[in-house]
Amino acid sequence: MVIDKKIDFLPFHDMPWDDFERLVCELVQAVECLSPCHRYGTPGQAQGGVDIVGRAADGGWHAFQVKQVTRFTDTNAKKALDTFVHGPRPQGVARLVIVTSCRGTRTQVRDLAHDYQDRYPGLSLGEIWDAEHLGILLRSRPLIVARYFGDEAARRFCDREALGELSPTESAGGLDRPGIPIAAADPFDLEVHEAITVDHATDDGGPLPAYFRRPFDDELGTAVNQALAGRSAMKVLLGDSSTGKTRAAWEAIQRLPGEWRLWHPAAPEDLLAAIDLVGPRTILWLNEINRYLLSGDTDRDEQVASRLTGLLRSARCVPVLVLGTAWHEHWATMTTAPRDERAQTKSLLARCPIRVPETLSEDELTILTAGSEVTDERMLQAARLAESGHVIQYLAGGPAQLERYETGSPTARAVLQAAMDARRLGHSLDLPHAFLENAAAVYLTSLQRDLARPDWFTRAVEYLSAPCRGVRGPLTPAPGPSLPDLPEPSHYRLSDFVELHARRHRDLNCPGEGFWSAAVQHAASAGDKVTLSRAALARGMTTDAEALAMAAAEEGEGAALSTLALWLEDRGKGEDALSYFELAAELGDAEAQVRLAWRYERAQLLDEAERWYRKAVESSGRFDAAAGLASVLSQRGDETAAERLYEAVLDRGFFGARAVEYQARWLADCDQHERALHLATRSFEAGNSEAFTGLAWTYMYTDTPRAIEVFLHAMEAGDTNAPRELAWVYEEEGDTARAEHFCEIAVSMGETNALRGLGMIRRSKGGYRSAAGLLWRAHNLGVGHALPELARLREEEGELKRAERLYRRILQEGDPSAEADLVRILETTGRTRQAEELAARSVTLIEALARARAARGEREAAEQLLIPAIRQGDPHLLLTLAALRRQRGDTAGAERALRQAQDAGVRFAAERLAELEAEAARPEAP
Repeated sequence: MVIDKKIDFLPFHDMPWDDFERLVCELVQAVECLSPCHRYGTPGQAQGGVDIVGRAADGGWHAFQVKQVTRFTDTNAKKALDTFVHGPRPQGVARLVIVTSCRGTRTQVRDLAHDYQDRYPGLSLGEIWDAEHLGILLRSRPLIVARYFGDEAARRFCDREALGELSPTESAGGLDRPGIPIAAADPFDLEVHEAITVDHATDDGGPLPAYFRRPFDDELGTAVNQALAGRSAMKVLLGDSSTGKTRAAWEAIQRLPGEWRLWHPAAPEDLLAAIDLVGPRTILWLNEINRYLLSGDTDRDEQVASRLTGLLRSARCVPVLVLGTAWHEHWATMTTAPRDERAQTKSLLARCPIRVPETLSEDELTILTAGSEVTDERMLQAARLAESGHVIQYLAGGPAQLERYETGSPTARAVLQAAMDARRLGHSLDLPHAFLENAAAVYLTSLQRDLARPDWFTRAVEYLSAPCRGVRGPLTPAPGPSLPDLPEPSHYRLSDFVELHARRHRDLNCPGEGFWSAAVQHAASAGDKVTLSRAALARGMTTDAEALAMAAAEEGEGAALSTLALWLEDRGKGEDALSYFELAAELGDAEAQVRLAWRYERAQLLDEAERWYRKAVESSGRFDAAAGLASVLSQRGDETAAERLYEAVLDRGFFGARAVEYQARWLADCDQHERALHLATRSFEAGNSEAFTGLAWTYMYTDTPRAIEVFLHAMEAGDTNAPRELAWVYEEEGDTARAEHFCEIAVSMGETNALRGLGMIRRSKGGYRSAAGLLWRAHNLGVGHALPELARLREEEGELKRAERLYRRILQEGDPSAEADLVRILETTGRTRQAEELAARSVTLIEALARARAARGEREAAEQLLIPAIRQGDPHLLLTLAALRRQRGDTAGAERALRQAQDAGVRFAAERLAELEAEAARPEAP
């Protein structure tokens, strides 16, 4: 008989240090019920003897110092305790627990801890958790043990009665789990592109060509290894159309065992409805992840991101593997939103991307054509014939699709142009027949329309949908049930390769009026009309934007009206905006409801304000609506109800706390200073570390003494940001002594960025020597971007050689942000050829070179640098082009550039154009 003996100790010493600290953090959170609870600081940063910090239910903060060591002596303990006792103690922490990986704790160590406890009765210092104590705590927590040591270790280490929670989904048979067994998955159902066929090939080797591994596959394989080891992971393959993203993900999951399931939710609604049913060993397949995180409904997008974050952190269903794909364009929108927007999405995606190159390198092409790695004739043909290494795109038939477009009849080209513009302007995937037919007519001349046959549209789509080298044509009938009573398909779908081509090469084209009219009548859904209304508005087509918004409103969707109202409000047309806000609010648009309530509150029409805040809370649960309602109730004297609402908002976490901070700022503007400080304090206590900073800067430049009072109060409340901010405020006010005093306090608390900020302020005042010392010190303490600021200081001093050396050092240290600065230095010092060679690397550097060349007085030459980049698909450079033309007095040329930018939907183009027109309309001074 074989006895499966229980494990006595867990191998903490065999873990990576980072994993040991993570395990302790998770265990602390579970045992101590701390919220929030997180690791404190980063490796190498001064942390005051604290590795983990968390807040208990009574509001007190607790600290844990983690030591992965084989021996922990009384000398080690004394050093740890002294560091904590005499350090800054974040959040006013009063309890320290030392956690070690040693099998036991020496008597001398425990005696020393108790001695410190007696010497410092105001602190709690007597606890030492060693491996034995950790084991006791972990025996009843198999999910944590399984996550770090594997399922088998958990079963052999943990108490029998606790093992029931290890895999509740499996015990239920997994009947409710979403998805299908991985073995049943079809790559084409998961949107892997079909490949070309090769004439006269003896054996295609299956529906998919043989897979050719590239360096990025190793990074994807690491995520799969993590999942196999029992830890959840998420990766997003980032690349443009037909670069092999989805195929790479498909190949990666082939290593997963048969018990894994794969779930491909059709839409964000499906994901939200079933994500709680996901069980262990599930692949969540999010091809084109923008469909889930960039759906046109920001609140829902953020909810999806939050639920995905929760899934990855959940102990209930570990491991899960989340795999997504994204185009660069969508990735930029999701991850570079303004600071207060899409915070959940940005946090989720922060460490996910795996970049997929668009082309194969020369070495990879050599391997392919030599046949040493692959014999599939489709791959060999693609490797030999693809232009500039675009092998994967060739496989997907992209060039043939573009050739079909370029050689098509005027009517076929018109249909495809209408489809391309519809998709790049935001219409959903499936384009209605009636919309395309009506919109395409706009792209034909009157003569072409008169000469076209009655069945011109049918002939055009037949031509466009015919296969291209074994793949679908550029425009094909959308998948769906075929109805015999319908002579033609009801919807069509544009190939993504052609769509990407349109996004790159049609940006400067704004469709004519008939396109927008067709959208009003025939766009697929109210959501499409909302999106196209916003696109029209961005291009200055306000009449069409309004027509689309009203059409969406007739279908019960008010979001476009809300956008139109905000656009009018931003341009000082508040009265015109009001009617649109009211209509959108009546249709249930939460943004409009909050805006309307906000207007009424400030007009002291509290009944109307309360009504709309309540509707917004009921329809969306928005934090700002609840905070606004609390404000109204407070003004009416119902403090009990107001406090209850504020408490509910603060209990919802960071975003709720941020909404209360904004309310505090508004109260400050209304001279309700005590109430404002009270709410800011509560927001800070709820986890918003920026609460006091936000309130204080409301007073800056109008009531600086009050801003200082807020920061001093913040210091007493334990805000580690406050000393840094005080240093900057005092420096701005000219009180150097106090500035340096608070800067040193900030540095002692780990806020070393205070040095950089102080140096920047002194630099702005011409105190270069002192500023340089502060910036060098900041750099030596590891502050990012301190060295670039020092380089700019040298540039301002006229020390261009020293500045150049610093910029080159920044580049050598791996920070590419200095390239634009180096281009400017090279151009300024007459090394034009070197500047041009460096600038050729990116559009951003071309823009930097153009500005530097214009600054040297060669404005026309600067413009010639920008024009090719604009034609290649970078319309934002039109703003720079307009500015250069304006500088040299070419108002007409500047206006043309701005109108082109507006047609392309470039942000701020309309505002710049209005400024130019207003300037031209002003009478010249006598």
